[in-house]
Amino acid sequence: MRRIIICLVGIAILVMPLFTAKAGVSDEVKGIQKMIEKKGLHWKAGYTSMMALTPEERQMRLGLKVPANVERRFAELDKLPPPLLLDTEDVFDWRDLNGVTPVKAQGNCGSCWDFAAVGSFESAILIADDEELDLSEQQVLSCNTGGSSCDGGWMEDAYNLFMDYGAIDESCMPYEADDTVPCTQEQYDPLAYMIGYEDIPNNVAIIKNSLLSGPLSTTFTVYDDFFSYNGGCYEHEDTAPINHAVVIIGWDDAMCDGYGAWIVKNSWGPGWGLNGYFYMKYGSCYIGSNTQRPVYTQGSYPEAVFSSDAIEVDVPSGGEVNEIFELSNIGVADLLYVIETINPTNQDSFGYYWNDSNSPENPEFDWIDITGIGEIIEFPYDLDDGNSGPLPFGFEFEYYGNIFDSINVCTNGWASFTDYYTVEFGNMGIPDPEPPNNMLASFYDDLNPENGGNIYFYSNNADTAIISWQEVPDWRQEGIFTFQIILAAPSSIKYQYLSMGPGRLNECSIGIENETGTVGLEVVRDMDYVCDSLAIQFDLGSPPVPPQIWLDVDPSSGIIEPDNNVEVNLAFNAGSLPDGAYDGIFRLITNDPLNGISDIPLVMNVGQVGINDDTKNLPDRFALYSAYPNPFNSSTTIKYSAHQAGAVTLEAFNILGQKVATIYNGFQNAGEHKMLWDAKNISSGTYFVRFSCGDKSTETKVILLK
Repeated sequence: MRRIIICLVGIAILVMPLFTAKAGVSDEVKGIQKMIEKKGLHWKAGYTSMMALTPEERQMRLGLKVPANVERRFAELDKLPPPLLLDTEDVFDWRDLNGVTPVKAQGNCGSCWDFAAVGSFESAILIADDEELDLSEQQVLSCNTGGSSCDGGWMEDAYNLFMDYGAIDESCMPYEADDTVPCTQEQYDPLAYMIGYEDIPNNVAIIKNSLLSGPLSTTFTVYDDFFSYNGGCYEHEDTAPINHAVVIIGWDDAMCDGYGAWIVKNSWGPGWGLNGYFYMKYGSCYIGSNTQRPVYTQGSYPEAVFSSDAIEVDVPSGGEVNEIFELSNIGVADLLYVIETINPTNQDSFGYYWNDSNSPENPEFDWIDITGIGEIIEFPYDLDDGNSGPLPFGFEFEYYGNIFDSINVCTNGWASFTDYYTVEFGNMGIPDPEPPNNMLASFYDDLNPENGGNIYFYSNNADTAIISWQEVPDWRQEGIFTFQIILAAPSSIKYQYLSMGPGRLNECSIGIENETGTVGLEVVRDMDYVCDSLAIQFDLGSPPVPPQIWLDVDPSSGIIEPDNNVEVNLAFNAGSLPDGAYDGIFRLITNDPLNGISDIPLVMNVGQVGINDDTKNLPDRFALYSAYPNPFNSSTTIKYSAHQAGAVTLEAFNILGQKVATIYNGFQNAGEHKMLWDAKNISSGTYFVRFSCGDKSTETKVILLK
């Protein structure tokens, strides 16, 4: 039987010496103050507890280490566009709402990650239960199984411990700023458990919406002058990697000359900054990166439930149809919601859209070998990072509304219609105003033909041109890559991947963008996606008609009390639109910690004469809806509709077509169903969920990020 020791709650353990104030101001502080005045910054420097430490001791307070897979996960999340705000107040501060526990000091240990996680979790408990707990950071330091220590770590190691074992009181394992202290958590009963945590994109509007549920752990870069911070709006040019973790507790839009700042709780004790807190300008020092929200199992949260995961209506030409979307709150706190409509995510505003060969009825992989008929492209100035061209087509090709008859090729996996000088190898997001622009990014990464392989160009001088990277390794020589771009007049673009890797497949950008880098399509960036025998095709269609033109939402925002609901009227109006299908996204934004943003596919079919609007709800509908959430961390819900009673299978496949899971296999009645896919034992990557019923089958793509 486990021995239970009752801990004495409320005993104060002093583990860090208190600093006595110096007489006068040091030369170091004076120098920092002059620098601030010279640069016109808006924060104050002065004597703080950190100024009594040596530079080496200060650096020991910076112990954040973000794993590479986490960086890629957040890089994908950060692409989300800003949503509407649930709360438009200029100032929001959890200290005013009794939602913040006291400031602590991490001492001479790089455990900022620990204090950021514990601080945000303590706030979640305080907000939910109105109980101020002092949880043990030493438990996390001594007992985490992820390798985080005084030499640095990552918040998830704390969160995982709170989910697996629970959090114990400070008096049970008092903080000693020492990761060699034995783990004794088994001797004590946990005070609280977490049920999970949510990744929050680095986006001011999304972070504000997430803050409505409670303080958030986050990261940023500390520079030398930050140790002397003594008030005001701190900002600094971004020149160094992220190295510190803290807790965002609110915002103030009036700070920084109206630009706005986060209100942040640090872990350097109350003798630093504004009693342990600081204001940092939105976006400065990468603040807001790698933000996470702990979800407390006993929390008094709102919980959103809605009536449909996909909305499709048939509207007569020139007519209007009304649809009711029901939103309910089955939680125990008020639910705040905002609804916005946006364009579909796989088509840009110019009209280009993309599909790949791993989805049904999409482009076929058909490799074209040009090594015997094409010319080897010369890069006379630099074979490692080179750009060559223009290479003539012998025909005209349309790209983002312009006509071209030649192209430039870079060794680093991209080509451009206008850029003949850039040799950028650090793959950026797409689109991006920075060069290269007018770009075709087929495998945009740091490739190096100096280490082997060739790049070929071929044109039939009539309607087709091909660029092939043939067995070209990357700069670190972790993989060898054979892929190509095929341009078919007047405007079709196809990427094909013959033999890729094995390494560095998750460090590329793939997509297209226009000449200003303001419009484009990103297929993937820094994620596992590319595989052998893959084809991606970009085609030009009509520019999407924004759903705001043909859909009116009423009410589009509001507050729903517990155990209540609201009926949102969706008025679909064809107006003067031509017959056809119009797509969009119905984005529901709430303060539900587990359903902050829900994207629901929209389809308005115009001109479907003779089809009653109610028929879409009949059980003879065959459909596979988008998974939610997607991307997902460990599990996602698959919703589908069977058109007939009978055998149903729901299976998951990787990008090589290999089955990795059978989610369901059995008999089901006609109608709508939901299944949870628990993928905790499956590695991160892109997968395809296939739904089969009778003689029909369809797929949807999901992305697993761990």
